[in-house]
Amino acid sequence: MWSQMITVVLLLCGPAKAEPGAFSGNWEVTRIIEAKKGYQWSLEVKYPKRMTLELREGRLQGRYTDQWEYSGSFELVAVVNDGHDLLLVHQGGTKSPEALSPIHHVKLVKGKLHAVVTSHDKLFEWTAERR
Repeated sequence: MWSQMITVVLLLCGPAKAEPGAFSGNWEVTRIIEAKKGYQWSLEVKYPKRMTLELREGRLQGRYTDQWEYSGSFELVAVVNDGHDLLLVHQGGTKSPEALSPIHHVKLVKGKLHAVVTSHDKLFEWTAERR
């Protein structure tokens, strides 16, 4: 009975708080889930295939390599929501002035990064594991 109550409490509390350094490391995207069938998001939206996140002078910074083997740094790397969430925004612009830049909303769950990528709508999800 106590174990069931503890499980319920853990489920209600969500993922544990992560310190910025917990997101540090070399990561490889191992899974991508499309949100919109038929939308060629892989041609339109940059997504990281590999990335390195590291703590420098108390601030998390990151570099990535995308699906076209382009490497660059994240324009924004921010730990928010009292350490529960990481926001990543790619460097550079979009393919057209009307396009909305994607934002990667990341959580660290059981040692893996789980991201939902949005612009004005959910585009796709990805999961990354440490290399």
